[in-house]
Amino acid sequence: MNNNICVGAGLISLDVLIWDGQKVPVSFYVGGTCGNVMMILSHMGWDTYPIARLDGTKDARRILDDMDKHHVHTDFISTSDGKTPVIVQRNFVNKDGIPTHKFESRNNIGRFYLDFKPLTLKQANHVLDRIGIVPKVFFFDRVAPAILKLATKFKEMGAVIFFEPSSRGGKVNLFNKCVEVADIVKFSDQRIKDLEQFGNYKNKLFIQTQGARGLNYRFNSEWIHMAPVLNENVVDTAGAGDWTTASLINNLLKDKAIYEICDLLVSDLESALNEAQKVGAVSCSYEGARGMMQHKSQ
Repeated sequence: MNNNICVGAGLISLDVLIWDGQKVPVSFYVGGTCGNVMMILSHMGWDTYPIARLDGTKDARRILDDMDKHHVHTDFISTSDGKTPVIVQRNFVNKDGIPTHKFESRNNIGRFYLDFKPLTLKQANHVLDRIGIVPKVFFFDRVAPAILKLATKFKEMGAVIFFEPSSRGGKVNLFNKCVEVADIVKFSDQRIKDLEQFGNYKNKLFIQTQGARGLNYRFNSEWIHMAPVLNENVVDTAGAGDWTTASLINNLLKDKAIYEICDLLVSDLESALNEAQKVGAVSCSYEGARGMMQHKSQ
């Protein structure tokens, strides 16, 4: 049995890729941070089990079909009482000739708003009662009481907890509890700029990505900067952070015994971070958040 198991909870969406000015989408595929990480890790040889509340629409069916195609386990995705977020990614070349993109929700009302329903405590209890496996990693990207409960229970089982918040949000106490239970906390400097709030935590790995400027990380000491891995053939930067996350999980934990995060050697960590940056940079040469995955599966 594969002991490389990752359970994930958070944003799972249907991503619609379209060239700006065109009416016909290029593709429909699983998206969202959690969705992408689950799909990429499955591509890397992991057994992945996303948990989500979707609905019974054709958009949810497209998500489930894409997951089935890529051998992602859908046992814990409900389609009866949730919503299926739909994100439109419009790719275009800006006035400087640089490929870029913008995101919008399908039902745009003047601001980016997603129909997303977090897990309920009832659903979390249902998963814990049924799951019957001990994941090596639990990944989550949203702050919610039910997800915190899952993270706490999986940590008690010995899983490594990876938290990738989209923002600090307004639920400060809940956010802090999520940080406390996590072993690895990764975030973008576009979402969270303040590093001082993490200064008192011990035995955790913090990673702040900075796009083309590289990343900062802290592992029980001061913040350390790592230079970026450059890519001169950028086509689409969407999903680069998700490839970085999945590659880091894969490099640190695949086919290895679960250990305390504090036992990591700095040299091994920096090697894994550098490789993860490299994978994230290479992914930018392909269209779509998981375009490199489709290319490599051919």
